[in-house]
Amino acid sequence: MPSSERANLPRWNGQQRGFFEIWFLVVLDPGGDRAWWLRYTLFTPAPGSGGEPRATMWAAAFDCASKDRPAVALKAIHPASAFTALPSGGVRIADSELTPGHCHGQVASGGHAIAWDLRFQGGSPGPVRREPRGTALLPLPTHVTHVRDDVTFEGTVTVDGERIDVKGAPGLQKHLWGHRRLEELTWLYCPRFREDPAARLEVMAVRAKRKRGHPQLSPIYLRTRDTEHTFHEMPHVLLSSVTSPASGELTFRAASATVAMEGRAWCDPRTLVGYAYRDPTGWDVLVAQSDVARCEVQLFSRPHPLAAWRPTRKLTSTVGALEFHGPEPMPGVRYIPWDGTALQAEDAPGDSGDAPALGTG
Repeated sequence: MPSSERANLPRWNGQQRGFFEIWFLVVLDPGGDRAWWLRYTLFTPAPGSGGEPRATMWAAAFDCASKDRPAVALKAIHPASAFTALPSGGVRIADSELTPGHCHGQVASGGHAIAWDLRFQGGSPGPVRREPRGTALLPLPTHVTHVRDDVTFEGTVTVDGERIDVKGAPGLQKHLWGHRRLEELTWLYCPRFREDPAARLEVMAVRAKRKRGHPQLSPIYLRTRDTEHTFHEMPHVLLSSVTSPASGELTFRAASATVAMEGRAWCDPRTLVGYAYRDPTGWDVLVAQSDVARCEVQLFSRPHPLAAWRPTRKLTSTVGALEFHGPEPMPGVRYIPWDGTALQAEDAPGDSGDAPALGTG
C-alpha cells in the first residue's frame, strides 16, 4: 500500500472513547474567487461528558465574487455506525466517500446544498512534514499528517443547484486524530503566487492550552523556485511569530541566519464562516474560516549574520485558505453550533445564542 494510503488509515479501533478523527480537503480555484472545503469526521465523547458517538460530514463553498452567496457552510450528522473504513485505504460516511485520488459526497441543510465529485492527483507521492523534526514522536493531544500536498483537483461541485466545473484547482488533503483539541490554532495555506509559480507557503501557530507557561509554536514553511526555506525546523521555528492584528487578518515573520521573511494574509469578512468543534470532554473551540484569502510576502537576505537585511523579492497570492481557532467567537462571523447543521443568525454563535464556554479539559 502506498505511503499516502497508509497515512489515511483510520486510527479509531471502534472502541476508543474520548477520541476524534478528521480527514479534510482544501480545493482552491486557480482564479482565486472560489474555493471548497470538505471534511469527513469521527467523534466519540469521553466517559461522563454526555452525547453519543457520531460521524459527521462538513462542507463549505466560498465565492468572493458573489454578493448574495459569498460563503455557504453545512453539516450532516450521522451515527458512528455510518462510518466505514474501506479496503482501498479510504473512508465512507453514509453516502460520502474519500478514497485514494477521489472524493464524492453531499450535504444539505437550512435550504442549502453542496455536492461534490472530485479527482485529485500529482503533488507529493506521500506525506510531507511541515512541523519540527521529531514532533510526530511526541505524546501530543492531537496528531496531523499532511497526506497529500500540492495536488490538483478536477471534477464538479454543485452549490444550491449551480454546477461548477473544477479544473486545475490546487489543494491538499490532511488527516488528524487525537484525544484533546488544541485551544488555539491559526493556519494559512497558499499554493499559488503570481511572481513564482513554484512558490508554496504554509503558516501555522498553535497553543495547546491558553494558560500561562504554554508557549505558542509557529512553524512556517516556504518553498520557492530556488529553494526550500525550512523555518518550521529547529532552531528557526523559535524565531518565528504569527499574530492576528484584526478580525480575518494574519501577520507572520520568520528568519534564519541569512534569510528572513515577513508577510500578511487577509480575507473579505463576508467570506468567513464558523464552526463549533467539540472536545471529547465537552468544551468547544470556535473556528472561523475563509478559503478565498489573499497574501503578500516580502523576502530579505544578508551575506552573513552581522550584515544588514536587504529586501530581495516580493510574492503575492489571491489563492489561499485561512483559519482561526480559539475560545471566543470572531466578531461578525456566523457559526454552526456543535449540534446544528447550518449557520445561525448573525448574533448567535453558540447553541443558545451565546459563545460556548471553553473549559480546561
